[in-house]
Amino acid sequence: MSDSDGTNNRIKYAYFLHGWCPKTGSKSVLASTARKVLVSEYEPRMDQHLFCPGCFTPLVRVPKDKAVFSNGRKACFAHIPTYRSVLCDLRSTKPEGKHYVDEEQAKQAIEDHELVVVSSFLDAPPDASEVKSGVYDQTPVEDIDGPISNVPIARHTGETFRLPTKISTINSLCRNFDHNLYRYYVFPGQRAAMRLVDALVNIRSVTETTDTPRLYYGRILHSFNAGRNPKPSNLRMTKLFANGAIADFYLKDVDSIQTEKGISDTSVNRIVLIWGAITWNGVGLCINRPKWGEYALLPTKYDALLEDA
Repeated sequence: MSDSDGTNNRIKYAYFLHGWCPKTGSKSVLASTARKVLVSEYEPRMDQHLFCPGCFTPLVRVPKDKAVFSNGRKACFAHIPTYRSVLCDLRSTKPEGKHYVDEEQAKQAIEDHELVVVSSFLDAPPDASEVKSGVYDQTPVEDIDGPISNVPIARHTGETFRLPTKISTINSLCRNFDHNLYRYYVFPGQRAAMRLVDALVNIRSVTETTDTPRLYYGRILHSFNAGRNPKPSNLRMTKLFANGAIADFYLKDVDSIQTEKGISDTSVNRIVLIWGAITWNGVGLCINRPKWGEYALLPTKYDALLEDA
């Protein structure tokens, strides 16, 4: 096993495709036709037919027949030494940003849908008539083309590339979330391209306020309209499972907008992704009034990919 200590949980799933060969097989065929297998879904018949979503080389499940290691750590997928020469940032347990050699390489990564540069998130839907209350998961609004921007993701400090960007929504990340998880993203204000799996921050790890917006995820504990006489214009308080060191953590936004995104009194245990800065909320913390495009519910079929929420 080449992944050093068995703690690497950045490989959320493996591609399973019988007969595919990493030396001669098409990566696009693997990505589009393989079954995505969680560690918990591993079967002995899959041995020698599992591949990394980052570098496409073979993976093994360790330990093969137990749910945890002897030290209590959960089973995981790991690379094998045979392909050690193939670079893969998922080998490391510590996320590292990706920088590009030149502008052409970065543009090619965008054309190949491996890299997305997000210049900002939408303040409001481009056409409100396209969005039906309570069915946000079904709206066609994803993102729109942004400006050509100077993006500091070159290998040399101070060098920037002029690249096409997207004005996006968190909902666009949630669609095909399993595929997006291993794409590289440059979010507003960031200086390196990060795989989405590494950009995500668990709300349960948050214990203090922040000035810099980041991408968070959390599981809903409770949600309610805060009005004495509830109206759509009232504030909706959506409480998330939080770190035990703080009193509580809320997503705060207008009830009508949260309802539009599918968040209601019955949204207990749903996972929500939010872009924003952390501020005080009484004795607790919150993300207060994010933009329209800065949060969305994760479709339940992807919950297992964020099982620690």
